[in-house]
Formats: sequence, structure tokens, C-alpha cells
Amino acid sequence: MIKTRFAPSPTGKLHIGGVRTALFNYLFAKSNNGKFLLRIEDTDTKRSSNENINVILKGLNLLKLIPSEKEIYQSNETKKHVDIAYKLLKNGYAYKCYLSSEELKEFRNESRKKGEVIKSPYRDNLSNIKNKDFVIRLKMPLDGQTIIKDEVQGQVSVNNSILDDMVLLRKDNSPTYMLASVVDDFNMEISHIIRGDDHFNNAFRQVQIIKYMNWPIPFYAHIPLIHGQDGAKLSKRHGAENVMDYLKDGIEVEVLKNYLLRLGYSINNDEIYDLENNTLDFKLEKINKSPSRFDIKKITSLNALYLRKQPLDTILEKIKIEFNINNDILKRLEFLLPDLLQRYTFIKEVENDLLWLSSDFKGHFFQLNQDNLNLVFGALNILKSSKWSLIELKKNVDKFLAQSNLKMKDLGPVLRTVLTGKINTPDIFKVIFILGRNECIKRLTKVV
Repeated sequence: MIKTRFAPSPTGKLHIGGVRTALFNYLFAKSNNGKFLLRIEDTDTKRSSNENINVILKGLNLLKLIPSEKEIYQSNETKKHVDIAYKLLKNGYAYKCYLSSEELKEFRNESRKKGEVIKSPYRDNLSNIKNKDFVIRLKMPLDGQTIIKDEVQGQVSVNNSILDDMVLLRKDNSPTYMLASVVDDFNMEISHIIRGDDHFNNAFRQVQIIKYMNWPIPFYAHIPLIHGQDGAKLSKRHGAENVMDYLKDGIEVEVLKNYLLRLGYSINNDEIYDLENNTLDFKLEKINKSPSRFDIKKITSLNALYLRKQPLDTILEKIKIEFNINNDILKRLEFLLPDLLQRYTFIKEVENDLLWLSSDFKGHFFQLNQDNLNLVFGALNILKSSKWSLIELKKNVDKFLAQSNLKMKDLGPVLRTVLTGKINTPDIFKVIFILGRNECIKRLTKVV
């Protein structure tokens, strides 16, 4: 069975790049009737926090990237990590390194001068020095090559001579990420490791552990990172990193997921896919090799387009839940929503319109000149005498304008401002009609 995993570290919030990685893992697993698993890599106790864990879990839940099983916490697996390190030590694939911090620093400087990687002098020294702290390092092969056939990057090889003997266990007996990640992937039976290509170099080191333990080598797919519009790696200066900020700002869940899907995945249409119900057959070979650029203008434009294509009932239900509006406002909103959506980028923008759609609208103080007062009086007379239909309203307004030698551009802005407090609304006749005769008369009379 295909099994993928998303393995965030709770040393920070759930950022855009992490969400895209989770999305790709989720879609690939679901497209192949596999499992998508979640592992919280919380072994960095100094920087990890429960707050960040909750943000990660809440974010994935809001994005509907639900793991197939309950999440696993790496900190609960420490004993297994330590056992593997000592098993590698026992079998001669690892060794105890007694270099002090000062010695290691000096040794590292010398190695850099010579253009060599770190190979501890204790690598072939089997002495067991008591009462002295040590780390356990992995013995990397000294010659030959390590080849990884990556599902995105293609077949890549490195000379083993450039691989340093990485630390598996620190002096306090705590496992490093390089060890813990490999052990957890094996125990979770992960078949495909889909992650950012900033981990690609790690794969050549981590695969040595897998080979020494005679474990099955997973398929690798290293995804290019997301960049900002300036071509640099996405960071705070390009905008919000925390995905929750985008949702709070009004980006719809499906829009965010569809936009992130297109950041690095080949799709030649503008369709908004129902990714929760898997209307997309996700294939690793369609992931691009080049970095993609995050553009806030594009995602907001996509959000506006998405809202206009949604069924009105769906939008109304979201508004009703979020703003807890009564039936009178809901009826007016339903009538005007097709026009309002042409002006919205985010659903939350409806809040300003809900104010004047309410019969409790207090209006604003307007100091009208005599010409505008005459327009208001004329409108009042029309409202009081007209039969209540859009056709009759337009007919009587046209008649009034012709008699007054005026045009709609003279009357419309005045009525719009008095009735709604805004200068930009749907068609003013629709506004008058749905507010109703009495409500409009009340508002116009108050201003006069």
C-alpha cells in the first residue's frame, strides 16, 4: 500500500511551503487509494511548543487535509531511535566519537582548509574511553557512489567520499533528525517520501542507514521550493508565512489549495478542483523541477473568480453562519448577491453591505445643497405614488428626470449615498426595490 507522510516541526507555524508539501502527500496517497499520515517532529524541545502543534492540527483540519490515522509524535519514539543507533554501532556501521567541542571546531576548520569532509579520528579507533562523553556517528562508505532515482529530480548520484560521518546520537543520548526521521519512516511503513528539495542532500546520507539496516528504500520525490516574486526563497518579507493568516484574510480553503497545487504542478486549465473529494488524479511525474513563485495578486484574483462561480446558496449559507444575519437581511442579500459578488474579492467584504441592508441602518449625516434636496423630494414623491415594481420605478424616475431636464447620473449618486451610505452599490433601482417603499421613504425623510 502507498503511504505518504507530512512531518512538520512545531518550532514555527504552519507555513505556505509546508501546506503545499502536505497537499502533495495527501493528493498522491488519495489518488492511489493509499494512506496519508501525519508525524509531529517535536524532538527540539527548546523551540517546539504546544501552541504551534495546535496551529498545525487546526490548519490541516481547516484545509481538510485529514490524516488517515491519528498523528504520531516523534518524541514518543525516542527509545526506538536510540536502539537503532546502538544496533548500527554493534554491527560496525557506526562508531563512538569522543571529540570535545573545541577539538571538533578545530578539526572542522582543518577539514575545510583541506577541502575534506569530517571523518573523525575515532572512526577506526575501537577504544572504549570510559568517563568521557561521546556522540555516535554513522560510518559513511569511503568509495563508490550513492545513486538516488528521484521521482521529480531524476537520477542523481554523489561520490561517497564527500559524505560526512553524520551524528546519530548526541552526547546527551538524544537522536538527531537525520536518524529519527529514517527510523520513523520505516516504522510507519512510508512508501513515498515527498518533501522539499532542501532535504535532497539529506537523502544521500539517510539512505545509508536504510541500506545498513536492510530496510526497503522508499521512493523519493523532492519538490522545488516556493519563491517570492523577486525570485528569492519565500520569507516574511514577501507577506504572511503562516497559512492561517491567509484564511483569516479571506482566502477560501479550496482557492488556497488549488493555488498551491499550481505552484509546482503542471495543470493547463483554470478549473477549481474539488480536492477534498479527489477530482484530480495526482501524478508525481507532473511535478515541475523548477521553483515556482508565489503571487498574492494571483491568489486574490483567483479567490474573486471562485466566489462568482459558486452556487448562490453556498455563499449565502457561509454568510449566514459567519455573520448570524436575520431573515429580512437574508432576503435582501439574496436578491442583490449576484451583483454584489461582482465587486467582492473576499466574502468578508459583505459585512459593509449588511449594515445598510438592515432596517436598523442609522444612515449618515449629509448636508445637501438645494439642488440635491429637490432631487430627494422628487424621489420621495415617486416612491409614494409608484406601483411597487422595478418597471414602474424606472418608468416614473425617467419621467421625473425628463421633466427636470436631468439625467440618471445626477440623481443616482444622491440616492445611493442617502440610502446606503456608499458610493458604489448594485443597480440603484434594485437597491430601492429590495429595501422596500417604507424603508426608503424613512431614510430619505430622515435626511430631509
